[in-house]
Amino acid sequence: MLLKRLTKTFIIILICLVALFVLAFGGLNLLKFEIYKDYYNIKQNVCTNPGLSDGFICQGICAYEGETDDVLDDRILVSGYMKNGSASRIYVTDVENNAYYITLKDTVGNEFNGHAGGIAVNGSIAYVADGGYILQVDLNDILNAENGDMLLIQKQTEVNNAASFIYANDDYLYVGEFHNGKQYITNHPFETPDGTNHAIVSRYSYSDLEHPNAIYSIPNKVQGFCVSPKGDIALSTSYGLASSYYYVYTNDDIIDSNLTIDGAPVYFLTNCKKAIKGPAMAEGLDYYNERVITLTESASNKYIFGKFFFANKIVSLDLFS
Repeated sequence: MLLKRLTKTFIIILICLVALFVLAFGGLNLLKFEIYKDYYNIKQNVCTNPGLSDGFICQGICAYEGETDDVLDDRILVSGYMKNGSASRIYVTDVENNAYYITLKDTVGNEFNGHAGGIAVNGSIAYVADGGYILQVDLNDILNAENGDMLLIQKQTEVNNAASFIYANDDYLYVGEFHNGKQYITNHPFETPDGTNHAIVSRYSYSDLEHPNAIYSIPNKVQGFCVSPKGDIALSTSYGLASSYYYVYTNDDIIDSNLTIDGAPVYFLTNCKKAIKGPAMAEGLDYYNERVITLTESASNKYIFGKFFFANKIVSLDLFS
């Protein structure tokens, strides 16, 4: 009789705890629309963020626009590393959530398990940022691969910063670094009109990936960078459980500092036009269909909590309007 009573009590307590959990997260899921009102006002879902339940931790994102004007011909590429330390991956998906992944081998054919930060595409090449280097992978091989194929990194080029994220447009390749003043330290200090910065974005011509032609001083905790056709710049910042931010600077707010790094002029970003607070753990950015696409790593199996907040989508943000 005592055992039966204890079992009943345990079940009641368990039901109450589950109910409290559901109510708490239900309330937080409603509250997020108020906390991040500006973010949700400009957000649209694009597709499901692939690999979140496979041990994959997404980092970079870019869009490949297909040969037709049909959005169904477009692909979205997501780069990242694996929780278990196995070969880093690039996932390929589309607006209908048809997804597959490729794993990477280094330039001599060994399994590549680096960070695989940002990703960008131009012409027939996919560029991946990885801790001070730009990696090049054949884009056609990625687009024509079967799920789980292993592809060779064709070339590795050292750059002049820690290379955490990357962005490409028709004219230039932009490679940037992450600084948070704690675990991740970079050494490019500049006193700008908006405060002290420690990290940079280096701009390269595709014909010369060893010598930058422009440098942009950026604030702490930048995870993503992209440029509009008008020359406006968007940054995403995040670290840990704190809210992410998306900053926009107009072309008129990018000023020449009259300083140089490696012979390239250094520019400061000033007078931020727009600052949007969003959910935690925002990662890379890309410009696509007149909007900015992005994603978060919070719903990966490494962090999990984003699964409870439905942070499992690649989204687009109307940042440049």
